[in-house]
Amino acid sequence: MAGGPDAERKIIDASSRASRGDRPVGRGFLAGYVIAQVGAFLSFLPLLQILLPLKAEQVAGGGRVQLLGSVAALGALAGGLSNLVAGHFSDRSRSRFGRRRPWLLAGCAATVVSYGLIWQAHGAVALAVSVVLFQVAFNVMFAPLVALTPDRAPPERRGFVAGLLALGHPLGLIIGGVVIGSLITDEALRYAALALMVTAAIAPFALVLNDPQRSPPPDAGDHPAGPSPHRRNFWLGWIARALAVAALSIAQTYLLFFLQDALHYAGRGLGRPEQGVSRLGVVFGVLNVAAALAAGRFSDRLKRRRLLVVGGALAMAVGLAGVALATTWPMMLGAYAVFGLGAGCHTAVDFALMTELLPSRDRPARDLAVLNLSNIAPQVLAPMLGGLLIGLPGADIRWIFAAGAVCAALAAATVGLMRGVR
Repeated sequence: MAGGPDAERKIIDASSRASRGDRPVGRGFLAGYVIAQVGAFLSFLPLLQILLPLKAEQVAGGGRVQLLGSVAALGALAGGLSNLVAGHFSDRSRSRFGRRRPWLLAGCAATVVSYGLIWQAHGAVALAVSVVLFQVAFNVMFAPLVALTPDRAPPERRGFVAGLLALGHPLGLIIGGVVIGSLITDEALRYAALALMVTAAIAPFALVLNDPQRSPPPDAGDHPAGPSPHRRNFWLGWIARALAVAALSIAQTYLLFFLQDALHYAGRGLGRPEQGVSRLGVVFGVLNVAAALAAGRFSDRLKRRRLLVVGGALAMAVGLAGVALATTWPMMLGAYAVFGLGAGCHTAVDFALMTELLPSRDRPARDLAVLNLSNIAPQVLAPMLGGLLIGLPGADIRWIFAAGAVCAALAAATVGLMRGVR
């Protein structure tokens, strides 16, 4: 064929995308998708960082760390299972309303209901049950949302798309921190505002989404089912992502307690600890956004993703180590800034890399649900690790953040074990 193997591969890829119904990722779709992604992160970040720790303190008093760890771990386990189920059935949906839309809308509605249950929880059991219901609802919504990337974005643009989607975490952190942590102080209004913002971000996108009724036909280019270097790289990436998310989970779950117990935020005359979480969220978010956009686009142009993933994880490790050692507010700000830069670079490029390592191209939601277990597992284990560390003789909250730095460093080392991946 004229043009050689590269031209032939481009023609085959174009034909494959056309057979699966892929469409260009236009500006309208991208804008709605990014807003929906922000809404997805907004649905749980202020809950986990502010509302749930405050609720655990309200319910358990001095046993707040242990209760928070147990509730977060149980909820994350339920979330992982529900993500697998939702991803599997979303791929196979034949509804006249589309493949992804019904799951997006149902998950969004159930998430809003779960906020009311968490708000009304006045005991440990009620809190655990309501958090489990939240995690199930959220993951029913999140599994089909994430699957839209391989559904719609061609591989050569996934770094750019992943960079835009990486805005979800920092913008969700900033908006949630400012609104829930600073502007609103009444508990009921906090939950109501969260429900309203999430609905406004998710529901309109789901309703106007150009969503086909049927799943795409199998792709002849699917990766083989048997053992292969490609599958080895996928599972190495899974492990590395789990370690990086463990580091993020520690920072999200225990930041409020760190400001209270290690930095003595209120005692320094800096304000309420929730306001400190909000301020750190803004610093993290701004730098995370800048790093994600730059790293995502740069990885497309460079056609190398692994090096950027390793560098991002190492920066996360340095940042969390700095947090663990921080004794002043400026030290805390500087360390969290480094953490935000690393997390932005890692999150954006890692997602683009992993979409290229999915075992099957015609069942993206299923494979991404398996990948999402690398997000869920550390959310189960990290809070448990925190509870165990805080119980050791002489231990304090700093030990938990030091453990997060170790997790991020191990994530970088694991990505370095991949072979044949640029």
